Amino acid sequence: MPTEKVYDIIGIGIGPFNLGLAALCHSIPDLNCLFIDRSDSFNWHPGLMLPNARLQVPYYADLVSLASPCNNFIYMNYLHDKKRQFRFAIAETLYIKRTDYNEYCRWVANQLTTLQFGTTCISIEKENKFYRVKTSNDSYLTQKIVLGTGTIPYVPELGQKDNSTILHSSEYLYKKDKITELDSITVVGSGQSAAEIFYDLLQCYNGGLNWFTRSKRFFPMDYSKLTLEMSTPDYIDYYFSLPERKKQSILADQDGLYKGINHSLISDIYDLLLDKNLPYESLHPNCELKKISAYGELTFLHTELEKTFVHSTSAVILATGYQPIVPDCIKPLRPYIQLNNQGVYKANLDYSIDDNKSIFIQNAEQSTHGFNASDLSLGPYRNAVIINTILGYDYYSVEKNITFQNFGLPLNCQ
Repeated sequence: MPTEKVYDIIGIGIGPFNLGLAALCHSIPDLNCLFIDRSDSFNWHPGLMLPNARLQVPYYADLVSLASPCNNFIYMNYLHDKKRQFRFAIAETLYIKRTDYNEYCRWVANQLTTLQFGTTCISIEKENKFYRVKTSNDSYLTQKIVLGTGTIPYVPELGQKDNSTILHSSEYLYKKDKITELDSITVVGSGQSAAEIFYDLLQCYNGGLNWFTRSKRFFPMDYSKLTLEMSTPDYIDYYFSLPERKKQSILADQDGLYKGINHSLISDIYDLLLDKNLPYESLHPNCELKKISAYGELTFLHTELEKTFVHSTSAVILATGYQPIVPDCIKPLRPYIQLNNQGVYKANLDYSIDDNKSIFIQNAEQSTHGFNASDLSLGPYRNAVIINTILGYDYYSVEKNITFQNFGLPLNCQ
């Protein structure tokens, strides 16, 4: 046994999911934890922290409530601490603003002594039966690793060169002042971020504004109750059990379950379009971006007409989403980690990615667990599973048999 301190868990990255894990571990005296992040403090997608943007999950889908409803770090306790509980109750708000969620997370982070910001993970190596985590400040030994390094902006390679007027949506607020001085702006993408940026520009920008998407329409998020039954542990278990050859095609048909736009935001955009009386050709579905030239020309394919055309613009905002990464710091652990043929994590049902149940992932298991991987409301469930697996017993009760739907075969079939 080494003489230096050995942690039970070290979490790499402090986004909402690992922050929720730290909050749920806080009340467990048997766990000795450390969470590190290279950022100076918690700040969730600051480039998209638009003043009116709202979460797509209810307020009770906070960091801990759906695993530990009496926890000190529930959102309602945050409101109580800030003396905003009655006003919130009177407002009857289900979907809170992203700025409020960010401030709530910062409130939780400020109370946790297990978080260490301003610390970059350099490498993680196997050292006997432990892991050696080397950072920019120190090195530590731990029994378990939880990777919460999140995702990175996905920017398709379409021939573009480095250009300050071609930006990913995650950079929007950092470059908004500069691009709104230009003659025209084009937003590319169909999801919530594209809609939020387009709506924000509608309110303040008087130049030429266009919005393109390869989707057949600007579709809303499906919030119907039977569809929401798919955002449950029951559906995760079902999806995990599917043959590998089926998972990818099923996931491709589920965009409306996690990539759609808030109903209220679609209405707000349409009302503002009416008020501003913009040209009818401002929104363009069925248009797939194929090429970006250095001269502000975008080549699109109209997927139904099967014709290409060129659109000129002064600035491009690519709301093209995010993709998981396997961070460089875990390269020494590659022999122990399960990856599929595409080089992404192949997670077990308990979110471990090794045979010994000692390395776990957050928001990087879409290929194995389905579209719920990035769902904030399922974060507490995943963290409860990870904690129970690490402890070897059920500290947190995990609710199952939730849905009225049976996603698999009927129970009485032969």
